[in-house]
Amino acid sequence: MNLKARLHSLPLPVSTIALLAAFVLGNLEYQSIGWALFGFGVLAWVKLDAQQLLRADRYGLSPALALLAYPALAGDQANVAVTFALALHALVVFLILMSRHLSEDITQAFSQQKDISHRI
Repeated sequence: MNLKARLHSLPLPVSTIALLAAFVLGNLEYQSIGWALFGFGVLAWVKLDAQQLLRADRYGLSPALALLAYPALAGDQANVAVTFALALHALVVFLILMSRHLSEDITQAFSQQKDISHRI
């Protein structure tokens, strides 16, 4: 099994694991290691997980964790613009996931109606 297949077989995406660890380390006052994991998580999101967003919901967790991890790591020096940008990005990802679910539900509803009309 190659590396990319192993990364996608993890229970959570690599970016989510890294950002969750960064959030925990930021709350435990280990900012330097937390920032390294935050950077790794953002890079992993961009390179690996953002492309998989429409395949599974678990890939949408990373932007929300980035929104939580940034203020935990930056503390009092957290920039409002960066926090707002992270919140906006998390909202866009949430809306993408919701639109995917709504379109699947609508498609399923119409396919059930079609089956009912064929049976009648």
